[in-house]
Amino acid sequence: MTRPVLHRPDRLLGALLAMAACTAPARQAFALQPVTEFLEHARTYNPQNRAAHATAVQRDAEVAVSTGSLLPSLSAQGTYTRNEYPVAFAGIVIQPLNQLDANVTLTVPLINIANWDRRAGAKASLSGARADEENAQLTVVKSVLRDYYTLLGDEAVLLSATKNVEVAQHNLALARDRKDSGTGSELDVQRAVADQARAAQSLTAAQLAVTNTRRDLYSLSGLQAEPAAEFPQDDLHEEPPLESWMGSTGAVPAVQSAIANRERAEEGARAANTGWLPSVDAKAEEKFTNATAFLGGHSAVYLLQLVASWQLDTTIRPQIRAQNAAASAARASEDQARQAAEDAVFRDWQQIRADIESARSSRAQVAATTLAASLAEDRYQSGVATQLDVLQARQDAFSADVARIQADADLAYARLALRVDAAQFGKEKP
Repeated sequence: MTRPVLHRPDRLLGALLAMAACTAPARQAFALQPVTEFLEHARTYNPQNRAAHATAVQRDAEVAVSTGSLLPSLSAQGTYTRNEYPVAFAGIVIQPLNQLDANVTLTVPLINIANWDRRAGAKASLSGARADEENAQLTVVKSVLRDYYTLLGDEAVLLSATKNVEVAQHNLALARDRKDSGTGSELDVQRAVADQARAAQSLTAAQLAVTNTRRDLYSLSGLQAEPAAEFPQDDLHEEPPLESWMGSTGAVPAVQSAIANRERAEEGARAANTGWLPSVDAKAEEKFTNATAFLGGHSAVYLLQLVASWQLDTTIRPQIRAQNAAASAARASEDQARQAAEDAVFRDWQQIRADIESARSSRAQVAATTLAASLAEDRYQSGVATQLDVLQARQDAFSADVARIQADADLAYARLALRVDAAQFGKEKP
């Protein structure tokens, strides 16, 4: 099925794609596609993006409608009347048997303050819809990034679970061999069987997690994820100070949308307050008829009018109160959106600091378990350690590397999330 191309947020998303490419793996090194492919595909596939784009198009059309109410309009009306009796006097037709009348009217709005305010409100709605479109894009982008790096972590866990099953199988074989040789017991065998069962359960859970995350990623982007073979490694650099990220939250699309909604509500309040004022229109009308008795024998006459309309009723004051309340609520929502944007940046920045420490600790754990595995190999070669000790040491080292992969994936996502939430992607060099 052909899907529409979304044009509005392309510049912003292009910048984000460039930023995401910094932490995305190269295609040659990874079987899993780069994250930029998922982001690009989601731009035109995701239903949330397409719905937001359609809403922006609708708001743009509504601005055109409100603009049209302030411009001159032309109307034409034709009437055919079949009279029962023709009426004529002294050769002048007063009422023909078949009467034809036509009116062409040009109306030029001169003063209509309420409509001016309504048009301003429609333009604010358009700005809000465009901000909502960008916000929908970024929401989808953030979800794609989250699922992508979650999938990397899940794939690492799956590798660990697969390795653990292999180790459990080796342990079980060793336990049975030791029992057969008289150096082991049935208790050791049953423990090995239980370990193998637990390893199989962990493998099933890991496979389910990978399957579900791949499905989530497909639902967001429409792109099937390939299995991951290698994983990114972060350089553990610190981010700039928190204050440098806080200053640009006013440019966040969610905040821009709240600002536009507040402006629209304020324009609506102004339009309600000007409902007391009259409107002035100029009209030019040309009339054509074959009943010419009262027109001095002329079949076509024109009429020029200046019309002032003033409507006063009991609904205006309640409308003013309602619109003023709506404007107050919109201002509160704007404050809430600004606070939420700052909170998101704060959490992202703190999360990066925590993830850096976690990644640094995982590297220390990898180094320690790798050394332990090497020592176990040496001890086994010297005859002072068993093969079971070697297998367990290798499994510990592999599990530590899996934890390192998960920590780096979490850190990669946190770095990109910070740039999305702070509206600063594309403002720094990759």
